[in-house]
Order: sequence, then structure tokens, then C-alpha cells
Amino acid sequence: MKRWVIGAFCFLISGLAQSQDKDLKFANDMLVTAKVAGMCGTFKQMFAFQEETQMPGGDEFIERFLNTEISRLGMSLQEFMKLCTDSIESYNKLKRMSE
Repeated sequence: MKRWVIGAFCFLISGLAQSQDKDLKFANDMLVTAKVAGMCGTFKQMFAFQEETQMPGGDEFIERFLNTEISRLGMSLQEFMKLCTDSIESYNKLKRMSE
């Protein structure tokens, strides 16, 4: 009987740990999605600002900054743009779910 109780307890604890792992992964995925979507939104605002103001040297600054970030992430421009599109889409879905 004692072994059965210990076995049942271990089974319940392992199930709880797996549930917590899933919750933590979901929370982490949400944070990463929000962070990437925010980064992409910032780039969008930089492009819009530069288009509106035509600040001297602004185009070059944005291009260098974007290329540095893409390189830091180890991505091509196409991969980065897909990441932005996917993360913004995921962020919008999460936002709609929370409303």
C-alpha cells in the first residue's frame, strides 16, 4: 500500500511538472513573440519617420542599423522579414484571444 501511494504521488508530481513546463514554454513563447513584434514595429516606425522627414543621413543610418541587427541575429534579410511577418501575426492573434 505504501509503495502504491508513493507511486501515485510521483505520478501526480511528474504530471504537474510537465504542466508547469508547458505553461512556462507558452509564457516564454509569448514573451519572445512580443519582443520580436516590438522590434519589427520599431523598424517600421523608423522607416515611416525617415520617409516623412527625409532627415539627412537617415536612410544610411537605418540601413546600417538594420544590417547590423540582421547580422547579429544570423539571418538573411528574407529570413528577418519572414520572422517579422510571422511574429506580428502571432502577436495579433494572442492580442485578439486576450480581448
